[in-house]
Order: sequence, then C-alpha cells, then structure tokens
Amino acid sequence: MAITAPSSAAPAVATDDRDERIRGLFDEHYGGLCRLAYLIVGDEAQAEELVMDAFVRTFAGWRRIRDLDRADAYLRRAVVNLSRSRVRRRHIEERSPRSDPMTTSFSTDVDDARVVLDAVRALPHRQRAAVVLRYYQDLPEAEIADALGCSLGTVKSQLSKARASLADALQGVDR
Repeated sequence: MAITAPSSAAPAVATDDRDERIRGLFDEHYGGLCRLAYLIVGDEAQAEELVMDAFVRTFAGWRRIRDLDRADAYLRRAVVNLSRSRVRRRHIEERSPRSDPMTTSFSTDVDDARVVLDAVRALPHRQRAAVVLRYYQDLPEAEIADALGCSLGTVKSQLSKARASLADALQGVDR
C-alpha cells in the first residue's frame, strides 16, 4: 500500500498545479484577452465567450503545452484564432445583396475614437488582428507572427496594408 500512495498522490499534485496556473492565468489575462477579442469581433458578449472557450481549450489541452511559462502566448493565439474564425463565419452569414458589412459610413458628429474603431473594424480580419495585436496589445512583430501563425514578413505586409487602408479611411477626419 505504501507503494500505491505516492503514485496516486502525484496526479493530484499535478492537477492542483495545473488548476492553480490556470487560475493565475485567468486572473492576470482575462480582461486583456476579452479586450483583444472585442477589438477583433466587435461584440462584447462574443468576445467573452471566445475567451472562455480559449481557457477551456487550454485547460483541456494542458499536457500539450510545451512551455508552461508561455501559456499566456498559447491563450492569446487561441483567442486570436477563435476570433478570426468567428469573424469569418459571421462574414459568410451576413453576405447578401442587401448588406455590405465592409462599408462604413462616417458622420461628422461621430467622435474620433469611434471613427477609428469603425475603420479598424472595416479592415480584412487578418489586417485587423495584426493592427490590434501591434497597436493595442503593443506586441512586437515576432509575437504577432506567432499569435497569427504566419511569418514575420506576412505580419509586416499586413500591417503596411492596414496602415494604408486606415490612412485612406481616416483622410477627412480632424486630427
């Protein structure tokens, strides 16, 4: 019996450590990940749902995470991927002759922050994700590439295209 006790106690210790790490990740990153998802999908409830889904997937796949000290990067990537999938799915669902979700009308009485947010939302999903990760999350390009699952050159290209599109969209806005 003495031999059985250590082997049965080991999984409980590992589970406790996993639970504590997930709890710590949640406490530290939940708010920021919700803001990240919101800026990509544009809906607060969907953003919270996506972040919770990312945490559930992280919890379920904890053994597959190679570097536990970078679990926050794994979570961020999961949130970005889930958000991109949601935007893609929504775009397909909304595509109809009656509506064009990529068209944004700017009125003169809308405040600058709202105009900028609308312009960012009008970007293609990959450019939007790159802009949010770079300028809102303040991530370096290498981490953006990791989060988006693409090359550094692709990130630079997407950011360049996004900046050009935003410059065109915001041309008439008072600065």
